[in-house]
Amino acid sequence: EGEPNTTYWVNFGHASALQKALKVTTGFGIILLACAFWAVVFYSPYAYYVMTFNYDNGREPGMIVATSFSMIVVVGNAIMYEVCARISDWVGFRFKDNREACYMILYTIACLFNVALDFVTTYLTAEMMLEGMGFRNYHGVPIEEVTEFTEKFETYGMQRILAENTYLYAFPSTFLIPFLIEPAPTLVAPMAVGHLIIRSHTEAQGLQAEEFMAMIPMELGRYADILLNIILGILIFYFPGGYTWILFLAMAGSHVWIYVFDQYKVLRQIPTCVFASYDVEWWAQALMAPIIGVVVSCLVFKSNCEGDNYCIDGLELIAACTLGWLAHTIAHVMVLIVVIPMFSKSPPEKDPNAGMTFEALSSTVPCSWFTSNPVHCLRS
Repeated sequence: EGEPNTTYWVNFGHASALQKALKVTTGFGIILLACAFWAVVFYSPYAYYVMTFNYDNGREPGMIVATSFSMIVVVGNAIMYEVCARISDWVGFRFKDNREACYMILYTIACLFNVALDFVTTYLTAEMMLEGMGFRNYHGVPIEEVTEFTEKFETYGMQRILAENTYLYAFPSTFLIPFLIEPAPTLVAPMAVGHLIIRSHTEAQGLQAEEFMAMIPMELGRYADILLNIILGILIFYFPGGYTWILFLAMAGSHVWIYVFDQYKVLRQIPTCVFASYDVEWWAQALMAPIIGVVVSCLVFKSNCEGDNYCIDGLELIAACTLGWLAHTIAHVMVLIVVIPMFSKSPPEKDPNAGMTFEALSSTVPCSWFTSNPVHCLRS
């Protein structure tokens, strides 16, 4: 479950399973409050402006509004990052890997709240805009007279506006800007502050001075970042293909930068990091199940009324898309639980460290269950 240097000894004794479950449940409430704070303080002024804008005669908001939207998305993601990190620390996990898995799940869900809020607002704004511009559907019916959600969602004007919003939410707001900013608070700022501390405190020497100059410790939040990017990339499949190739090229270019920065960070800046289990990896794969299920939902939606395929609308189409998503999610999770373990390696029959003395082991692995336990460091 863990290794000595991934153990939070302080959480032993007062973090039962029930306590952790209650804290995680409370954490979701805190996330909702954080989402409400972001929505009221940052998002509502933008939403109010775009919803009260005069869209008559084809007028649309300018570039400043689009730039402001990008920064609002960045701020929302940053708020969720900090809130989820604090909740994961507060829950009181005994091992670092469990804490990282909890953080990844919370952050992914929290960002989905932000995405959902933005899409609902954009849909309502697009509806007002199309009605103000006198748009009609394929059959010539004015938008304001269309009552079915699916029929209104499939109109060209609505598809174009929602596709553009998805693209702007994804790039550069989510795919690139946060990762261009990331080196400043995680690398440059700690080094600059540490340099000032060491310069003014000559008593800080040796290992203590190195710790002041070190980068923020490595964590596995990148899993959640990539999952969020995948979600936004998949959502574009609901809309016309004009934005698809541009969005995925932007995603590829942004991920090149992410890889280069992480490569430099791990090899050149982070002193050391230890992750003892595949908990985070497994939960990331589990979260991929509903995410990839959205692709099936998109396929069902796009196949509707194409050629000799089925042709349904309204609640029947929504139910069919939901059923496709659910079927894939269940199948994906079952593969993870049943099929994948069949190909796992069995543990070694003999202990590779059998017969090794404490002196020999501590010369290569100084952090052990004995040396890292604070109770063994008590002095009379």
